[in-house]
Amino acid sequence: MNNDKRIIEIEFPVDEVRGSGAREIAGIHTWFARRPLGPQRSTAYAALSNPLQDDESRDSYRQAFIAELSKWENAMKPLWIDQARRDILDAYDGSRPKVLDPFGGGGSIPLEALRLGCET
Repeated sequence: MNNDKRIIEIEFPVDEVRGSGAREIAGIHTWFARRPLGPQRSTAYAALSNPLQDDESRDSYRQAFIAELSKWENAMKPLWIDQARRDILDAYDGSRPKVLDPFGGGGSIPLEALRLGCET
């Protein structure tokens, strides 16, 4: 890893991602630890990606990117997923990070980590 901090620690767009989750939750099967896929995808991305160095670019680009990545309709669009995968690989010097779900809830954490190119 090139940086001690990740995007999730300094610039995660909570309000935008929360809105995506609220729309998605209505269609999810009831489960004890249900997590909407879109917000989980954005959270995994933000936890695994390095922030941009330029504060102005970071605030506008990355927050908008994370908000778009969290939308259900962008889950399989190469424009969003491929860029997220590249950003994560860049943060780990080309290696695929391994993501663990210690609670093993509904499977959204490993599913979205796989979608982002990680090992689970």
